[in-house]
Amino acid sequence: MIVGFNTDVKYRNEIFHIQTEEKGENNPTIETLVYHNGEILLSRRISYGHLKNIDNMRNRVKKMMKVQHDEVGNELKNGKFLHMLSLETQTLDEESLDEMVIGYLNQL
Repeated sequence: MIVGFNTDVKYRNEIFHIQTEEKGENNPTIETLVYHNGEILLSRRISYGHLKNIDNMRNRVKKMMKVQHDEVGNELKNGKFLHMLSLETQTLDEESLDEMVIGYLNQL
């Protein structure tokens, strides 16, 4: 097995723990989990079975693990998982309903 990654990310006064590991040759999968208060909020998996017979498999898998781990961390920091935060840390914009609708439609 390849040693994984563990990172705590603070976002809006809440701590999220991101853990990435590979599951071994019998289950060639990289798994990233996001924990909050001991509960799993997100799970992301990718197979690396297609790399099993290449010379530098361990290095490639380690790079894939790092990329997936960092992507999840960046998505969290950029607010992609805002819906997972407790209501105490969420704030409403001071926009009118019309302004919110126009902003949403402009994003399409």
